Amino acid sequence: MKLGDLCASHAQVLGQSLSPEASELFVFGVTNDSRDVRFGHIFCAIPSSQNDDLNDGKKRKDGIDFCPDAAKNGAQVIVIDNNDSKERLPLSEYEREKIVVLRVKDVKLAYAKLAAHFYSGGPAAIAAVTGTNGKTSTVSFLRDIWIDNGHLALSLGTLGLTGRGKRHTNLEASLTTFDAKTLHIMLGELERVHGVTHLAMEASSHALDQQRLGGLTFAAVAFTNFTQDHLDYHKTMDAYFVAKTKLFSDLIAPDGVAVINVRDSKSSQLMELTKAKGCRTICYGEAEHDADLRLIKREPHESGQTLRLSLWGTEYIAEAPLAGIFQSENILCALGLAVGTGVPVERAVSSIPHLSSVPGRLERIAVLRNGASVYVDYAHTPDALDNVLRSMRPHVGKAGRLHVVFGCGGDRDPKKRPIMGRIAVDRADCVWVTDDNPRTQDPADIRAQVMGGAVGATDAGPRRDALERAITSLRTGDVLVVAGKGHEDYQILLERTNSGEPVLDAQGKMKTYKMPFSDAGVVREICSAL
Repeated sequence: MKLGDLCASHAQVLGQSLSPEASELFVFGVTNDSRDVRFGHIFCAIPSSQNDDLNDGKKRKDGIDFCPDAAKNGAQVIVIDNNDSKERLPLSEYEREKIVVLRVKDVKLAYAKLAAHFYSGGPAAIAAVTGTNGKTSTVSFLRDIWIDNGHLALSLGTLGLTGRGKRHTNLEASLTTFDAKTLHIMLGELERVHGVTHLAMEASSHALDQQRLGGLTFAAVAFTNFTQDHLDYHKTMDAYFVAKTKLFSDLIAPDGVAVINVRDSKSSQLMELTKAKGCRTICYGEAEHDADLRLIKREPHESGQTLRLSLWGTEYIAEAPLAGIFQSENILCALGLAVGTGVPVERAVSSIPHLSSVPGRLERIAVLRNGASVYVDYAHTPDALDNVLRSMRPHVGKAGRLHVVFGCGGDRDPKKRPIMGRIAVDRADCVWVTDDNPRTQDPADIRAQVMGGAVGATDAGPRRDALERAITSLRTGDVLVVAGKGHEDYQILLERTNSGEPVLDAQGKMKTYKMPFSDAGVVREICSAL
């Protein structure tokens, strides 16, 4: 495509005057990695931000620092931030004459839009879910409802690319939401090669803030909840919420549908955004809320829960093969998205008994000979831990106890550690504090911070030790929730030399590595030996 035509078609992000010679240049692709530049490509020099600081306080390199490499590899055009001075651009005089430099307001957004242009295509119906908790379960439930109603559907997010009972990626996603170019290449192939018509995606706050979804338009979007998390990145709760609002203000289609949890205090702000855009809004909540979709009553039982629902004034009874009140809320959210994308209400409700369990989301892993049950859940925020423990209390036997094994990650928001400790001792009868992903921090220090809010809890040491201690203490009627890591099959630990010193990379940053560790696998191993 000619550069002039490209700039004209994306005037909002690329609009600027070009010389006649520059307008006639052909461009064949885009990347933000100078190593991937090929002849005739556009290189987007993504600027770093304060959120990209390394753990040792050093700044990551700006994309502009890699412009010489992009030039050597054949970049026809380089896109930089309009605040970058001419002197900052490290190109030779010859390269400055030959390469077109576009200055834009938002390089990340420009990159996403260009990726969508060069790697076009995708499923006809794409829905996105944001929120602190519940994204993975909601997109999985929506995928199952779509499949039950004859659509070829997949879900994409923390678990990778998945179908019902199938995984189509070998590794867990390193990011909840992929980078723009990877995402668009994947979406195009899903449509053209595999015939996928419906895709349910998780939309993380990081991806929204970094404009990784900037080239997409969603037929339906949803908001599950908003609680404390990711403050190591966003710094403030206000900045965290602003990132999430982009899904509703910037990315929903003009005729799209927004599904919003009215129980959350932020719901009114999101509804104002969707009202201003003229989009249809579907609200969900509990019996006392003024909502389109309401949970009137739930009756937990051994194999799941019976749900009594009111959908636009009509009541339905459905058997959900899943435990937890928060899962009933996620089901409501998925119902709203399904109906909003064309599934008839009755057919959406009839899919509830067929919903598949989500790996690591309140997943029952084992039942001991004495009847005690062990569940694994991904809860790693204060709100999620509170929800999962409240949800499991009705499943505890008459004389039983509710146990929880959990820890907090290293190099992440330390403020939530004592908060989660306090929630654990308030909600559970037996609390076992252990390690999560310590990363570069001392695991004992993290446990001590958790214990600061967990009066009466047990510092149970490393994760395998904690699981053994908790499981062997279970009695008839007890329920154990192993929280924090869910589906993850690894722990992230600090890499050390033989003498015990931290290993540093070329930038002086402490290195970590992944050690194989699956909560579900270890639980099964311990239980089988009892």
